[in-house]
Parts: sequence; C-alpha cells; structure tokens
Amino acid sequence: MDLRGKRVVVLGFGKSGQAATRLLLVKGAEVIVSEEREREALPPSYLSSMEVQGVIFETGGHRAETLNKADLIVVSPGVPPYVYREALERGIPVISELELAFRFLSPEERSSLIAITGTNGKTTTTAMISEVLKLSGFKVFTGGNYGIPLSEYVLKGVKLDKIVLEVSSFQLERIETFYPHLGLLLNITPDHLDRYQSLKEYAYYKYRLFENQSSEDYALLPYKEPFFEEFKSMVKGRIFFVGEKEEEGVSAFFDEERVVLKWGEEKEVYSLRDFRLLGIHNRFNLTMALLAGRLAGADPTACQRLIKEFIGFPHRLEYIGTYGGVTFINDSKATNVDATLQALKGLFGQIILILGGRHKGASYLPLADLIKEKVKALILMGEARFVIQEELGKLCETYLAEGLPEALAISFQVAKPGDIVLLSPACSSFDQFRDYQERGEVFKELVKKYAPKYFKENLRSEVYH
Repeated sequence: MDLRGKRVVVLGFGKSGQAATRLLLVKGAEVIVSEEREREALPPSYLSSMEVQGVIFETGGHRAETLNKADLIVVSPGVPPYVYREALERGIPVISELELAFRFLSPEERSSLIAITGTNGKTTTTAMISEVLKLSGFKVFTGGNYGIPLSEYVLKGVKLDKIVLEVSSFQLERIETFYPHLGLLLNITPDHLDRYQSLKEYAYYKYRLFENQSSEDYALLPYKEPFFEEFKSMVKGRIFFVGEKEEEGVSAFFDEERVVLKWGEEKEVYSLRDFRLLGIHNRFNLTMALLAGRLAGADPTACQRLIKEFIGFPHRLEYIGTYGGVTFINDSKATNVDATLQALKGLFGQIILILGGRHKGASYLPLADLIKEKVKALILMGEARFVIQEELGKLCETYLAEGLPEALAISFQVAKPGDIVLLSPACSSFDQFRDYQERGEVFKELVKKYAPKYFKENLRSEVYH
C-alpha cells in the first residue's frame, strides 16, 4: 500500500486514531486529523509533536469538504457511519485502523494472527489465548480493541510469534482485506442497537471476521449460533463448533468439571477443579481459548496451567468485600443485557441488582425470568431507569436512583445478611461516567468507604472470583 504523498484524513483522535496517524506519517502520507472534540480536549503533547511533522488538525466537528477531498479516510471505531457517508458515495475509500495496519503485515505475520469478536467475553478470551500461548513459550502481541492498536505493533517493527487481537463490530465495519488465520466468534446478543438498524445488521458485521479467510484458516463458533444459517456463506475457513455438551459436529465442549477437545476419535480432557471464574459463560470462553490455543500450537501442560492460574479482570464479577454478611460484587463491565444475564446465571443467593446507565436500544425483558428467580430487589439508576422500570419494575421490589451513590445507599438499607449486592448495569456508563472502568472504580470506592461504617464490620478476608 503506497501512501506517499496521499491526502489521508484520520477521523477521530483516540488511541486508534493516534496510532493510525503515526503509521501514516511513517508511510509518507499527508495527514489531516478530523476530531469532534475541541482542540483544548486533545493531548497537548500529541498535538505539538504531530503538527511539527505536518499533521493538520481540524477540531470541533467533522467537515464534509475535507472528507470529500481525501484520497483515503481512516476511521476510528467511535465515529458513526453517517459522518463519512457522502465521501463513500463519492468513491473515496474508507477503512478502519485495523485494516490499515493489517495491510502492512507480512505473510508470516498474517499466518500468526488470531482475532476474537463477540458481544461479550472478548477481553477475557483474548487474554486467555494470549496467556496460554505465552505459557507455551511464544512471544505474543496482544491488542486491537484490547488496549493497544495493531498500528502500534506495525510501527515497532519487532516480529513476534503470535498476534492476538480483540476485534469489535465497529472495527469490522470498514475492513476490505483483513482476516485472521484463526478467528473466534463468541456470541451475538442485542447490543449497539443505537448504531445498527437491527440485530441482523449487527450480526453481519460480526461475521465479517471470516469473509476474507481461506480454507487454510480456522473459524471457531458456538454450536447452533442463531445467525449461522443466515451468514454461513461468509465463513470461508475450516469450522470448529464449541458447545455445552458432547454431540455430533461439536469439536470442543465443557461441563462443570472438565473441558474436552476432540481431534477425530481422540480426546483431550482438562480438569476445571482449579478454575476460578464464575459462570457458564466463562467456562465457554475458556473452552474457546483452549481450542484456539491448541490450534495455534499451545502445549497441553500450558492449557492446564492457564486453568489454574487465570484470575480474570477487574469489573467482571469482581468481589469487593463482605460487610455485615452482605457481599458486594462489581460487574460494571456488563454494558448490555446479555452480560447481566450471564452474571445472574453465575451467582447463587438473594441478589439486590443495580441496573441502569445509558440505554442502548435493547429490551431488558430477557432478564425477567432470572429476576423472578434470584433478585430480591431492583435498584434502577441513571438515564435508563424509567425505561427499565417500565419493563421490569413489577417483577420485584423496585427503587429508583438518580446515580450510583444513591443506588448504593438504597442497597445498604435493603440488604440483609446473606444477600449479594450486584452492580451489573446492562447499560453503557456514558450518562454519568467516562467508561465502565470509572463506573466500577467509583462503585468500589463507595463500597469500601461507606459499607464498613454502615455495617460496622471490617472486610472479611475471603476470595471470590
């Protein structure tokens, strides 16, 4: 891809936009950054260093006249498609940062690339695969939607054994040649319906992960994935299905005690006795990771070590503490309904569930049966509280709160010894927080500051994953 002298517009100047800009400069492009935010909101160090190199910054909104004169547009994941629709209609190529970086990978690097997509579990599964490969002695780059953009890897110019990427539907919208040698689709449940016209459209972009593969590549999918029949023509790699039980056509399955990988008539069995993560969804993610790891060359002993040593991430069913017999769990990463559904499935006991934030367009009714079964009280907060109240408010005792501090204060009053207070919002955090991490950190700080005073009991030293 020859970019020398090309006029390239980078849409959005977050992490991926910054990495794309640096890569474009190295490749000789003339770069214009178009950013919705005002100049004062951008990192001053990046501005000054890049302007010295000739980058032009247009801030405070995207300008059609700039986009329509570009030779190429590189779009960041958060930028909605309507921004560049006119440019597309004029025939100007629009690609994601993921596609840009992929074009500069060698054939050997492409053959080592593993990519994971899905509504929920991407980050955990990406980390598991990366870790099992490292435990097997491989040098691994882990990135994509998971922290470090692929462009950063290209810029460093250091060749590693494996590339493991978390990939979102937003990134897959604007690919042309990108493909993983080993691609994983974990699940598709309602999400981002404020961006997509339907769940089917959302699913289509997830399945784009596989469309550029060849028969020499691998595609790992859930057994009987609901959209598979609709989009199976897009899946060009060799298919491996993962299920919750042994049946014909399933290449790997799991139960409460083990994970089984099938290689023809032979089986590999891994004990789950030491696995620390709760929930069926985490056993499924682990099964996907072990199958992917083995296909990528991971050692069986590394697989069993992964099961024993992997402890998960903050904000994903994270135990905070037990005060006065009441356990507090931070699942702020649950930014959609299915993630909250999985959290409820994995917990036992009477639950006081804190829901709410910014509504993302999906119905909350899929939570109804588990709320009837497990939830003692609902505390609904943020912009979405009235929408959720309309759908779920009659199922159990329900309270409304403007924000997280008030929601937590209500939970203190409602909770009794043996109860679980679970923050699993089923909504994005953007009504009141920068991201789900900030929401989770605030929740943890509030619990640790006020729960000991309220319950007059110190934190018990126990481990909960």
